[in-house]
This record gives sequence, C-alpha cells and structure tokens, in this order.
Amino acid sequence: MRRLSLAAVVVITALAVPATPGAATTVQKIPIDIEVGLCNGGTVDLSGTLLDSVTTTATPSGGVIFAFHDNPQGITGVDPTTGTVFHATGLTREVDVFSPPGGATFTFVNRFHIQATGGAQSFIVNETLHATITPSGAVTVYFDKFSSTC
Repeated sequence: MRRLSLAAVVVITALAVPATPGAATTVQKIPIDIEVGLCNGGTVDLSGTLLDSVTTTATPSGGVIFAFHDNPQGITGVDPTTGTVFHATGLTREVDVFSPPGGATFTFVNRFHIQATGGAQSFIVNETLHATITPSGAVTVYFDKFSSTC
C-alpha cells in the first residue's frame, strides 16, 4: 500500500497533463551518495549516477500514461572493514495508466542489487507490485511480491 500513496501524487500530476495526445519525456542523471546496510551487518557508502527517465503520455481517448525508469550507472562502494567492492545494479520501473472514466492500473518493478565482488555476499531486493482500480474506486487486483536475499 505504500506505493498507492505515490499513486495519489501521480494522479495529481497526470491530471495536469493536457488532454491532447502526445508524450513528454525527461531524462536526467542524478548524483547518488547513499549508505546501504550489508549482509554482514556492516554498511557501505555507494556513490555514482542514477539515470532517470520520466514519460507522461496523453492518450487520444483522454487517458494518461505515466512511466518512469531508473537504473544505476557506475554506482560503487568499498566496505571499509573488508575492502570488498560493491556495485549497484538493477532497475526501478513504474507504469501507471489512468483511463478517462477514472479507472487506473499501477505496475511497479524494482530489482535492486548490491553486487559484491570477490565471493562476498550480495544484497538482492526484488519486488513486483500491481494494482487495478475501477472507476468506482474498487481495487479488483492487488499483489505485492517482495523478496530479499543476503
């Protein structure tokens, strides 16, 4: 359900898009400097760039499609205790479709991998979330499949 609060923001943004068919895309590189917990109980500072692509498309029927895609580019870090190098890989993708009568679908995919080198344990997060909402507001489909491994 935490993703559905983001969906509310997306709805407001989508309603601001003109009703004429067309698409607008922005692509930006975002500097990243984050601390991530490791499987061994330690932490590693990761830095690099996140490539962010956001597209908003108004459909001929009056609906709106909002999509974003993020993936790490050269995000790495070194465990200060062991010297193990870690690389951030994967993607985060969301596609939200809003129909003219008010129904919507939300699909979120996250593959967040902190890949270790030299045989150390990697931290892997996989999540797929989908929700379908009718124009009356009823949620007819909802699932959130989440897993993480160390």
